[in-house]
Amino acid sequence: MFVQSLHTQRELLAQRVRRRRTTSVDLSGVCDLPDSRMVREAEEAAASQPPVLLGHALRTAVFARALALIDGVEVDHELLVVGGLLHDVGLVEAVAGEDFTLRSAAAATDVARRAGREDACDHLADAIVVHTTVGVDPETDGALGAYLQFGAMVDLVGLRERHLPHDLVGRAVGAHPRTGLTGPFLRLLRDEAHAVPQGRFAFLRSVGFGPAVRMSSVPSRP
Repeated sequence: MFVQSLHTQRELLAQRVRRRRTTSVDLSGVCDLPDSRMVREAEEAAASQPPVLLGHALRTAVFARALALIDGVEVDHELLVVGGLLHDVGLVEAVAGEDFTLRSAAAATDVARRAGREDACDHLADAIVVHTTVGVDPETDGALGAYLQFGAMVDLVGLRERHLPHDLVGRAVGAHPRTGLTGPFLRLLRDEAHAVPQGRFAFLRSVGFGPAVRMSSVPSRP
């Protein structure tokens, strides 16, 4: 995990000096949430989050969908949006000894059940629990969990942000501003790390995730 975190930090630094990638993939619809009962239920459940977390959730959903399309990876976009909206809802209140992703997963599976999508519960829960795993891989950990992480990392630290069109990132941030994200999110990160000292957020704090969030600029230059 430590070696993988160093690799991620190196990639983040390298991407800041690279030219933005161009793509011919049609991304025109990724900023719009799918019109389904499950997504509407997820939006209602996501509204319990503080505004900074809700904004992060919405941007994560957009960035995750865009990256999956650009990479040509097959993933259920409805579940990706539900996961994006609810992946951090468990952070609202830290619980000693319990990883926050378990609470996020429970919220997401409740949404799926209310929407009559019992078949999606296990897949959605697994993806949310795995999304904070260092070195997550679509092949071994599943595309849904991997792209939840990729979308969240675009928003939090700018990783892979330059793989996305500048105007798409600008539209997402314009619709759901990142203003005021850093301080509240780092406090939630700290609270989770203290509540679960052997957890993944505690590890991320130990390898410099906090400074990476502070230094992030999304969108970066055109």
